[in-house]
Amino acid sequence: MEYQLKLIVIALLALLTGTAFASPLLIVPLDVRPFPQVNEGPKADFSIDLVYANFSVFESERNYTDLVPSFTADGNWSYVNVTRTIKETNINYTVVANITNLSDLKAKMYETCFAAAEDISIRNSILGGKYFNSVYNSLGVSFGGVINGVWLDGKWLNTTWIPGIDYPLSIFRVIDQNHESQLTIPDLPENATENGTWIEGVPVAEYYDITRLTATQIYINGAWVDLTGRIQANNPQPMVMANGVFADLVLTSSTPIYRNVGNTSAGLVTDYPSWGLQYSTGIPYRWALGDGFSHVWEPHQSKLIVFTGIQTFVTNANDSTWDPLETLESGTIDLYGSITNFISNMPINGTYYNTLSTATWLNTVQLEKKPNGYIYNAILADNQVFQLSTNGVEAYIKHVD
Repeated sequence: MEYQLKLIVIALLALLTGTAFASPLLIVPLDVRPFPQVNEGPKADFSIDLVYANFSVFESERNYTDLVPSFTADGNWSYVNVTRTIKETNINYTVVANITNLSDLKAKMYETCFAAAEDISIRNSILGGKYFNSVYNSLGVSFGGVINGVWLDGKWLNTTWIPGIDYPLSIFRVIDQNHESQLTIPDLPENATENGTWIEGVPVAEYYDITRLTATQIYINGAWVDLTGRIQANNPQPMVMANGVFADLVLTSSTPIYRNVGNTSAGLVTDYPSWGLQYSTGIPYRWALGDGFSHVWEPHQSKLIVFTGIQTFVTNANDSTWDPLETLESGTIDLYGSITNFISNMPINGTYYNTLSTATWLNTVQLEKKPNGYIYNAILADNQVFQLSTNGVEAYIKHVD
């Protein structure tokens, strides 16, 4: 009886061992690189309110010359210049945000932005980010990064094997937006410990097509695997999805934020690499520190920040039926604004602290059509106008007779 019991125990151990090697979720490596942590520091509480928007529209035309193939009677062909007239819709925008430091701490603006669109929503995602999509620039977008863990088929996964022993450089080879993916999780190589590095964290990629999430992938056992629908985030992040954008702008201080993703001579790794292709969708950036603008907010200070510019659309581009002018004439648009601030980005006694915080604002607003444009106004009285500062970023309210 004792001999039979020993056989049962041995069989169970063999079964459990086989299960551990067959399922990537049950392996507990002995030597794991810890997930990069930045100590949380004090944060300033900000608010942002979009209080005014003016969109004026004017049409224009320009000649465009392109090379097109031309076939001859004998079957040969060559390129010839063909000039055609392009009709354009130009939207001249002025948007004013009231940004207030609600805290007792002095803080600095990292960046602030706005978007005006047919439809804007904020959804939960694994990575979070911004996707400002215009029908004239309706490319898909992807985001990638390493987070501390995900739920895969209801099981917690928070470690990843990365090929190569040259950590953290091995991470850079993995975080690649141009990677190929497969549909099944591969087996872990038998010599994984000798030929790779275990890290705490899971590389994740999210792909979007205009308004929806199309694919979710993770890097596991040495390959990117499409596991759409099987992954849940432990701490969902906001994804701003703006569809039919006709005006948007980011004002930035370009102040460097702590981010050491591999330069070990500069200290410990404080962050893993990531990517975000939201910038390929045409979000314009503008430097905001010129001409004397101070990106510092004193405690409880408010500033009126102005976004101004012109965005041009080719009429009937991509054979689209959507027209920004129709959206404006409908009288209802979505407006979005955000402000990201920080207290300090310098190490204190050699230690970096995360002092970043972001405030957002999203509303559906009604526009009033006037001779000078389509206007949303929640701040100016009849005898008031905005006076733009010489720095081109701030505005003040001026009384007129």
